[in-house]
Amino acid sequence: MSRRQFPLLIALAVLLVWTLPGAPASAAGTATFVSGTVVPHNPPMDGVVRLDLRVRNDTPSAWAASALVHLTWKGADGKPVAADARPLGQAVAPAATIDLTLVTLSPTAVGDFTLTVELETHGSRLQIGDPTPFHLAGFLFKGRGNGHGLGMSQWGARGRAGAGDDYKKILAAYYKDSRIDSRDTSGMVRIALTHGPIDLARPWPRVFGALPTVAGLLTVDGYPQLSAPEGVVLGFDVGLGGKPEVLMQPVNGAPQISVPFDRPLVIHSIGPAGIRTNILQTMGGDFRTGAEQWRYSGELRIIPKGGANVLPVSVLPIEDYLKGVVPAEMPPYWGVEALKAQAVAARTYAMRKISGSGDFDLEGNQFDQAYSGLTEQVKASNDAVDATKGQVLTYNGQLLSALYMASGGGHTENSEYGFIHWNHGLKPAANLPYLRGIADPLDRAPSWQIGPLSAADAAQILRNNDEDLGDRLLGIDILQRGPSGRVLGVRLRGSSSSDEVSGPVLRAWFGLPDTLVEIVGGG
Repeated sequence: MSRRQFPLLIALAVLLVWTLPGAPASAAGTATFVSGTVVPHNPPMDGVVRLDLRVRNDTPSAWAASALVHLTWKGADGKPVAADARPLGQAVAPAATIDLTLVTLSPTAVGDFTLTVELETHGSRLQIGDPTPFHLAGFLFKGRGNGHGLGMSQWGARGRAGAGDDYKKILAAYYKDSRIDSRDTSGMVRIALTHGPIDLARPWPRVFGALPTVAGLLTVDGYPQLSAPEGVVLGFDVGLGGKPEVLMQPVNGAPQISVPFDRPLVIHSIGPAGIRTNILQTMGGDFRTGAEQWRYSGELRIIPKGGANVLPVSVLPIEDYLKGVVPAEMPPYWGVEALKAQAVAARTYAMRKISGSGDFDLEGNQFDQAYSGLTEQVKASNDAVDATKGQVLTYNGQLLSALYMASGGGHTENSEYGFIHWNHGLKPAANLPYLRGIADPLDRAPSWQIGPLSAADAAQILRNNDEDLGDRLLGIDILQRGPSGRVLGVRLRGSSSSDEVSGPVLRAWFGLPDTLVEIVGGG
């Protein structure tokens, strides 16, 4: 979180306000503190502190608007640990008062501190009131990387392409001893558009309309009454008996058609614009601008899953599917060789997952690969798919698990330290010889920061995940790191009990982009 986002962090309605006592008039030659407040009284480390002060000029000279107000944080030993200054902002005549609003950040550390306010004027510093004491606690996560750390880094592929590597060299770096082979990709692939079925009986989030809909120039297998040459809008709702039904309002003003269905509803597009739908994407809740206009080629199956539940599945040729994956996974301006590497990795991942069993082969979200259908397709991404048609990665003649992530943070990880478990010690994952961690200096993704979180807020996050260790989290002890520096296991010390969890679990609970993280703080 940016250190500049002060307005987002100052939630006055929920923070304690410390009212400072007014001071009597002091001897001439001072900046007299009259009254003031500090918000909050107990800030987390690296948190925002706001001081609203009223100060009187009890010196014989006016204070200039350019006079500097200094805020100095000192540790328990009295030594300065952080300081900043800003102009007074307006001139103040002798005996006049001024209201100051000062915002500063507390140190990124835990312990006892004081904050001193001074006015620098006419060659001397005048202290404004007594130093304010604080006890700082809480947690701050500072890290790099974005993802599980295994396989190809997309940011790294971008950097390598910019340095002149072609896609084959990029892939060889991330998938050790792999080969690029050819496979028949003329078959079909089935993509679940939501993570799990949609419950039509639940209130529909009406951001994009009253009902989940499908629209366009369509035909519906076995239901000629649901087709119209000028295009239709099909809505989905719960009918009698709690079963799904499809609704059609003909454009010619005829009565609405309502058709219950208990078998897959197979919808085909008969126009180049494809099938337009407002069925929400990732996790069943994609509220991005334009999500109500996402379009898909091929056919769309609305599969009943019991009760009022339905699952939307897009079915299309594999290479067409990839033209909806590459632009969803990688910006088209990242370079043609990076896009080709992405196309080959995505094709390999998909081919390995196609089984022919169940309702779908892959999900169109972060549980497999992002997929945006026709919506985000651009020439650069399509060209990368066409230029690598049929190409896949193999190891010892078999399709490999072509994992990839947004960023490896400068160093990817070995497979056995990826999707791990922790039970009073490391339970490693499978050792895949082609997924070896490498230093990746051309991965220049930005670093990140989560927090600061107070000790009480951190404990509440744990309770929200069914881990009740007390009303305050007192410490997070790192027990083991992997070769890349990623956290493998931690001990969580609460005010009433402790527990050990894996790095991936810690990442999920606290919303960390990666486990390549430094943890600062305590309760």
